[in-house]
Amino acid sequence: KCNACKSVRYCGVQCQKDHRPHHKRACKKRVAELRDEILFKQPESTHLGDCPICCLPLPIDDDKYIMMACCSKMICNGCNYANQMREIEGEIQHTCPFWRHPGANSQKEADRDLMKRAETNDPVSMSQMGVKCKIEGDYENAFEYLTKAAGLGD
Repeated sequence: KCNACKSVRYCGVQCQKDHRPHHKRACKKRVAELRDEILFKQPESTHLGDCPICCLPLPIDDDKYIMMACCSKMICNGCNYANQMREIEGEIQHTCPFWRHPGANSQKEADRDLMKRAETNDPVSMSQMGVKCKIEGDYENAFEYLTKAAGLGD
């Protein structure tokens, strides 16, 4: 087997040495293709999973996706933007891009929706509540929420 491109098999070492001048150009091209495939291949997924609308992996950067409080789904900014454009063009009420549920009008409503989801033992909501409690300085509840979220698989 050619050690570089792995695409040609030889009967022995002497056969490989004899064929090398004929195979060298094609081998270098194939090795470059393999290298490009490895370098530029999109990851299968991230630890955050995939966007439930476009099915692309969610980015690791948390500024590039949004969690919908009504359903605890992580939506990529592209799908969220497309939903906003649809609402603006159609002059319709803001809704969740996944469930088409009316969005929260205030942070208080969003927190209420998040708490409702957490009460149903939704692991993503539990995790978000834990982070929110940590930011507010309530470390006991943060630990409790994050522990429950981890136990539920988040």
